[in-house]
Amino acid sequence: NNSKNGIVIMLDSMRRFAHDEILQAMSCWSLVNVALTPLQKSMLVKLGGLTVTSNAMLQHPYNAEVQFRALFALINLVIPTETRPDETEEMREFEREIFQQLGEVGETSEKEMLDASVGQISNLVVVGMKNFCSSEAILNRACLVLHNLSLNEEYHPILLWTPNCYQMLEWCLGNYPHDHVLQQSAGGTIQRLNATLSSDDELRARFQHSIRAQQQHSLELARQEAVMLQEQQREQEQERMDVS
Repeated sequence: NNSKNGIVIMLDSMRRFAHDEILQAMSCWSLVNVALTPLQKSMLVKLGGLTVTSNAMLQHPYNAEVQFRALFALINLVIPTETRPDETEEMREFEREIFQQLGEVGETSEKEMLDASVGQISNLVVVGMKNFCSSEAILNRACLVLHNLSLNEEYHPILLWTPNCYQMLEWCLGNYPHDHVLQQSAGGTIQRLNATLSSDDELRARFQHSIRAQQQHSLELARQEAVMLQEQQREQEQERMDVS
């Protein structure tokens, strides 16, 4: 009960002070530690832990501490707690009592909570990877989150349709060859996604079309940026000529 109250207070603080990046960073670190205990992790997810962690990443996209710690928490949070074989009947009964105290929330499974959040989580992870592409520590944790999501085949289409997800995994593999954890997690995710693509012709065709569309969009953005830079240079040259 004390654990439940502590988790409720922490999540409530994260919701009420969503714009306080120091509080969000410290709270995300607490989530990492809370999620190490299976029962507490299950309560954390059922009480909205995935949502507040995602919101921290959404509200503070350029804060490295928030992104790193939120990703670290998600590594464990995105794997639903399964019934452990070494768990005693007494422990199971204790867990049932705890979840009954949570009311309707306790009846919702971790899997259902994750199903509702996986799209947003995968997108925020990729955005974090792009914003901190020079931070090996952040990319390492991000690849682990995507790896754990990819363990569930149901989530493969979501990962494939998340803009730049596949490309960022490939980019990480090519740019961080000496990070063995990153290589294993990113490589394993790509292997699983490729297996899904190879078994579904329609999905593969849609994915290839999506990749081409993303590449075209990137080229158009690059062209617009080049035009804007040229205009700025012309304006600066004109100003210099006017001064002289």
